[in-house]
Amino acid sequence: MPTPQPGLLTALGSHQWYVHLSRTDGADLSVIKSALNDLRADCQAQGVNLAVLCGPSFLAALTDDVPDDFLDYPGYESPDGKVAKGTQEDLLVWVHSDRKDRNWATQYSFRTAVAGHMAVARETIAWVYENSLDLTGFIDGTGNPDPDREVECALVPDGKPGAGGAFCIAQRWVHDLDYFFGLSLDDQQNLFGRTKADSSRLDTQVPTSHLSHVELRDGATADASKPKRGEMVRRSTPYAMPDGTVGLYFMGFCREQAPLRERMEAIYGMNGKPRDALTDYSTPASGSFYFAPSKETLDASLGA
Repeated sequence: MPTPQPGLLTALGSHQWYVHLSRTDGADLSVIKSALNDLRADCQAQGVNLAVLCGPSFLAALTDDVPDDFLDYPGYESPDGKVAKGTQEDLLVWVHSDRKDRNWATQYSFRTAVAGHMAVARETIAWVYENSLDLTGFIDGTGNPDPDREVECALVPDGKPGAGGAFCIAQRWVHDLDYFFGLSLDDQQNLFGRTKADSSRLDTQVPTSHLSHVELRDGATADASKPKRGEMVRRSTPYAMPDGTVGLYFMGFCREQAPLRERMEAIYGMNGKPRDALTDYSTPASGSFYFAPSKETLDASLGA
């Protein structure tokens, strides 16, 4: 099977840097390819984990090894007007390590090299908070598959277009912590569907719990008696900006894109069921779908 990019499923570094870019008019693809090759070499030399994630049109410009059913992020809106903003870009450069200075240096060199050919749309600097906590105090990523199943769940299987690569959803969620911490502990736990102390799954899920929207099963969503399906591997970290904006930079990797879309439609009540209560205190300021091609596909498409 083709090899996944090494920065995808490895342990998270303490510091994260996410940079979204899109091509400018008249962009020279050869310049971008050369800069991506230099970025890969720079990250390897400095011990920085790197993931190169491509939007649909950019991936098609790089390679013919395009996975099936790869669509732009459309944005989502609930019947009562809650919105998950769509901000699809061409490229997401994700670097992470225990050295924030090296993260900065690698991404800065890349964006300097592509100046005039790619424009930075947004960037987020994030970090691992205690034992993988969200800023709400709840553990993030409890629903991930066991480590020995991450490859099975996150990567396109051998023999299919895009094999060894992973579909990704990337969103920057903005939290209203004043609202959240004004809830009782019971309400907080019912919102997530888990206990706050140790992230144990609640035996009874209220219809608006986050877990009841995102835990896909062969049958009713969150029916613990049925096998899981469409599992994804979460790699999310909190952030805080100088203006006081705080939240979670969410990344989820899956072998197919359809389960990622299904979750978003469920969260926003677009499937006829109640909207996820998580959206009462948190709103995505950005949202994109990407694909992380395998190492071999990157090597071939970039001429490495």
